[in-house]
Amino acid sequence: GSNPFDLRSISLTDVDRIEVVKGAGSAIYGSNAAGGVINIITRKPSDKTTGSITLEGGNKEWFRGNVHGTVVLSDDLKVFAGYTRTQEGETKTRLANPATGLYDYAKDYRGNDYYFGFAKGPWAFKAELGDSKSEWDYSSQGYNSDVWSTERDRQKNEYKRFMLNYADGVNTGRLYYYDNKRDVTDPYATTNYRDKVFGATYNRKQEIGTTPFVFGMDFRHENGNISASNSIDDLYDKSRNEYAPYIETSVPIGDAAFDIGLRYEHWDIEDGDDANEFIPRFSLNWANRDGLLYYVTAGRYFSMPSFYQIFGDSRYSVHSNPNLKPEKGWTYDIGVKDDKAKNPWNFGVFYMDMKDKINYETTDFVTYEGHYINVDEYRAWGFEGQYKWNFHENWSYTQGLSYLHAEEKTGSSDWTRSNMPRWDISGILNFKKDPWNAELSAHYYGDRQLTNAVYDEEDIFIVNAAVSWKVDRTTIKLACVNLFDKEFYLNNNGYINPERRFILSATYEF
Repeated sequence: GSNPFDLRSISLTDVDRIEVVKGAGSAIYGSNAAGGVINIITRKPSDKTTGSITLEGGNKEWFRGNVHGTVVLSDDLKVFAGYTRTQEGETKTRLANPATGLYDYAKDYRGNDYYFGFAKGPWAFKAELGDSKSEWDYSSQGYNSDVWSTERDRQKNEYKRFMLNYADGVNTGRLYYYDNKRDVTDPYATTNYRDKVFGATYNRKQEIGTTPFVFGMDFRHENGNISASNSIDDLYDKSRNEYAPYIETSVPIGDAAFDIGLRYEHWDIEDGDDANEFIPRFSLNWANRDGLLYYVTAGRYFSMPSFYQIFGDSRYSVHSNPNLKPEKGWTYDIGVKDDKAKNPWNFGVFYMDMKDKINYETTDFVTYEGHYINVDEYRAWGFEGQYKWNFHENWSYTQGLSYLHAEEKTGSSDWTRSNMPRWDISGILNFKKDPWNAELSAHYYGDRQLTNAVYDEEDIFIVNAAVSWKVDRTTIKLACVNLFDKEFYLNNNGYINPERRFILSATYEF
């Protein structure tokens, strides 16, 4: 969309864990959970007064500093706060045309992120505020005869996020408000993007007889606005509301568990067609005496297009498509895993079909004008697996492998290959012996296909490395991203992966 969530606003020191929930998750998580959910869970306030400070430095003028802490005022009252400063210098972002060898550059990035809040009994409040500024240079595209050759584009972001939570073990509720602003300035005008979201959610755990249920309701109000300094009227200013009741239950069938989730979504859309969808999800799980867990899941998903995808951005040649429809489809998974084995492993097979998949279609590869369209049909099948070999008390190696065969078609045309790499192979070698921890990881994306013939569709192979040392309250870490400094095209527009970066960090806990 016009104003996506910026993951840089979440400090890694505040992340407790990251869960990957595979399969269609729309019945539980709502719109956009088509193939799974990446759930970033931040740390809860500590039960004792504590804090930490982290400093990072690296090449490309990289700097990040973070300080956060919790103060316990009574048995059930604690307050917490944190601040992160991020800086980055000149980095390559895009090779405009391999024939010229000229790059676009991100010239300067400065970001500030603050948070504070309190927790008392079942209540918790958190506020997150931040801003960032950046500049970039488009002179590689040949704008050398006018102001483009001397003036850079500039961007300023601001966000506010407020959350009030209640959880007593049976009832869970949340009120939230998000406000994201982005101002993009080129030599001719400033374009202002603003997305606001207000929402409320409530659910309750309940047993009917011996069968457990969770039922709840989600409400969400969205507003999207784009305006420009050289335009009298807003490019668009639209609102919509989502109402979504849902229920989940788990029914025992012998030694297996049959989980059922059902969600109904109603979208009330300003100046547009309302949308309604039933979203069921079914899962059968069975564990044998040896610890193997077998699972089969089937789930429907439903994904609303964003305001930006529907109404476009005429300032930057993204044309509107008021007839853009939501994505709909089913995902199926079957697999087996053993997480408790000495050498944990898993393997699964999946299939997905989709109607009205949303793609961005570039109509002019010189100006990159285009719009978002619905592909009539999309389907994909594949498999994935992982094996962790603990071959020594201090050493382990994790091998991951997945294959994706994806196709799409429009109207009566034949099925054509979707623009995604088919092979995803990863390997992670880890060493851990106090006070040392080291990791070497490699990732390979193979059998790629780009539709823009200007750029090479070479397979991607990236290697990262890190080593850390921790004694008492101090941790020192040295990491390297893209160890061999390889450059690959990420998409049809010539954007490239980050250059090699070394980062040295130090954390002190107090």
